[in-house]
Order: sequence, then structure tokens, then C-alpha cells
Amino acid sequence: MAVDQWLQAPFTRDPVRRRTYPDDVYFREMAALLDGRDARDNERTLGRSTFVMFKPDAVVGRRIEPALDLLAGHGFEPLGALEVRVDARVCRELWRYQINAAPLAVIRAVDMILESGPPCLFVALHDTRGPQRTGRTAAERLGEIKGSSKNRDTGGTSLRGALGCELMCLNFLHAPDDAADMIRETGVLLPVRRRGEAWAMLEGEPSPGRTLDVVAAARRLCAAHPAHPLTPPPGSTSPAAADSAELLARVDELAEDHGGLPLWDRIVLAAHLVDGLPSEGTALIGPPPGTRPNHPRTSRSTDAAPVPQGTRTSTTTEPPAHLTAPATAVAADQ
Repeated sequence: MAVDQWLQAPFTRDPVRRRTYPDDVYFREMAALLDGRDARDNERTLGRSTFVMFKPDAVVGRRIEPALDLLAGHGFEPLGALEVRVDARVCRELWRYQINAAPLAVIRAVDMILESGPPCLFVALHDTRGPQRTGRTAAERLGEIKGSSKNRDTGGTSLRGALGCELMCLNFLHAPDDAADMIRETGVLLPVRRRGEAWAMLEGEPSPGRTLDVVAAARRLCAAHPAHPLTPPPGSTSPAAADSAELLARVDELAEDHGGLPLWDRIVLAAHLVDGLPSEGTALIGPPPGTRPNHPRTSRSTDAAPVPQGTRTSTTTEPPAHLTAPATAVAADQ
């Protein structure tokens, strides 16, 4: 099993990932899956395909279809979709190398979001511009475009910024930072019996039919889960008014529903309480070098790609008006 071959450029440019992932069980299992497939097909898939995972807040906040329109404007077309359940354990595995630095109050708030009821939607994407044109893998390019939930983009130039990300924990989506992350995270998010299905989806070619199937999957998910506003409640207490331990206790109370508030009211309040809390350590693995202009490891900037106004129409609750405004690609911390 040639694990190391998937840790070379262009699949990752990060020496920390190269040192760490050979010992990661999920990466090893996915490398074994790739060993059973055609090597040239694997290289083509890792260059031109990636995925985005829409979180429960994207479902109740009705951000999936606007995001698909914005992604299409950046040259990313959907290949298929799978519903995935991300509970507290999967969350800790997915962000194993970053969550070590997060305050416990933030982790608990994220648990509330991920275990709120709606599943996440794993959407395979094809980069129509391709690495030959962009000089980057699809995962690397989307990692630059998605934007930061912590150092937020108020101008709407990143994907998260254009979707109206106002709170760190309510950031709507996740995407791997490079192709090596895509390999590992596919293994984390999907059980063994479904990994081959997901990889076959990533190997596909875009078509109008595939796009319609993904939009239909998003609409079914939204139809099963009522919409809810994700803006901070009026009069919410500022996070600066409490220390990390007190905030953890308050988030725990919200998780246990001692006040009788509806679930998503409690989730939004918890997200507001922990917003702006600083990290309590250094992530074991950060963004790959050379991909994030606002990150100290960065060595190059990204291209700016205007996103045209979306053309899909939704039968679900309308998102805020600014979600259909044009957006350009920027890079930021995850």
C-alpha cells in the first residue's frame, strides 16, 4: 500500500501532513481503497474533484442552494450528494488535528449544531477549470475560496461571507484544504461500505442531470426540517462578559434545555455566547502553506474569480437578499 504517493505535490504541499497522515487510520484505509482502483483515474480525481459538506445550519438557514449557485460561478459543478451523520465523535475525528486548540465551550456549541437533527449533505464537486488552468487541485482551490468563520469576511468576497456567516460556529459548510485532506476526510465521514460509492461519485463527470439530482436532494432535506433564522437574539450577552469556564457552563445549560427555549433558539444563543473566544493552544495541523493570504504560513495570493448571480430557483424559504450578490474568491483561515 503506497500511502506516501498521495502525500506528494500537488496532493499536499504541507510537510506536517506528510509526516502525520501515514499514521492516520482513515488516511491509510482510504489509501488501501485507492490501491484497488486505476492509478491514472485516482490522480485525475484528486486533481479535478473535491467535496463540500453542508452542515445542519445550512439546512435550517436555507443556504445550500445559494451556495451551489456561488460554487457554480467559481467553476465547481455538483456530481452527486450523500447524507451523512456527523455526531460529536465524528466531529472530533474530522477536526482531530485542529480541535485540540478550541475552547471547550466552542466544541460544545458545535456539538449542539451537528446533533440538532438535520444530517449533513456531502456534495461531490468537479472543478471545470481544472488544475491545468489553475495550477492547483480542486480541493486546494475550494479551500481558498470558502473563507474563514473566525476572521470573517464582511464584504461577501468569500463563499462563507457571501452566504452571510455572522457567527463563528454557524459557518454553514466544510471543505477539505487539499487533496490529501479530501482522502482522509472521506474516510472519516463515511463508513467503509459507503466509501467506494462516494469515490465513484467524485470520479464522475458533471451533467445537468447530476445537478438536478443534487438540488433535489437539498430540497428534500430542507423540506424535512423547518427553516430558522440564524441571527443573534436581541439582548444577547456579550462573550466578553464571561470567562471560558463560565461560558462552558452556560452552553451546557442551553444544551440541556433548562430554560424551555426551542432547540434552534438555544443553538443560536450558544453560538453567540462563544463567538470571538480565542484559541487555547496551537492546532496540530493548520492550513497548508501557500494557500491562505491571511495566514502566517502563506506565500502566495489567489486569483479573483467573479461569481455571477445564481440562476436556480428554490421552493424553500428565501435566504437574505445579499446571498445572490456577486462574490469573488479570497483565501482565509478555516
